[in-house]
Amino acid sequence: MSPDAIIIFSAGVMPLEGGGWRTTTYNESDTFGTLGGRDRVEAAALLAEKYPHAYFITASQVYADELYALGVEKGRIMQGKDSPTTQTAIDIALQLAQERGWKQLLLLSSEFQLPRIEAFYEQEKSDIKATMVSSESVLIKHDPAFAERFEEVKKTLEYQKRLAAEARGVAAVKSGTYRPAPIEDKKER
Repeated sequence: MSPDAIIIFSAGVMPLEGGGWRTTTYNESDTFGTLGGRDRVEAAALLAEKYPHAYFITASQVYADELYALGVEKGRIMQGKDSPTTQTAIDIALQLAQERGWKQLLLLSSEFQLPRIEAFYEQEKSDIKATMVSSESVLIKHDPAFAERFEEVKKTLEYQKRLAAEARGVAAVKSGTYRPAPIEDKKER
């Protein structure tokens, strides 16, 4: 079944020299480790070709602008309400799906974040179906050479740091003790 909408989870933004903003790369990190937002945008643009009727929901104008620059029609891109946390991004996506009558969502993020997204989604007990897809899997399918690059990313200290932070986050979600990190600790501006 084709998704009605594809939700692109944010991995922060960085300032451009001379003004403006751009998505983050795996080479950039915050308090919790590597980021990788640009790969999410590139994967979303590939999914736009695969699912020509799906809408794209971003939490940031920067992500929306980059998606448009990669060829996704403006009419298919919707900027969701400000969602500074993974949990609020899921809440907003499900609310939007209810309002629009969407039955199937594709939740797109980096491989390391998907377990936490899934933990939050399961807590919602929504009748809206959601499929988790990693940006890395989409990019590897499109260009197998990406697999080698991603294997190198996985070896970095910043990636290992992110995996550990995500594991703690999943455990906290499941135990009911999860608290979002302060915005100062993130690259989400």
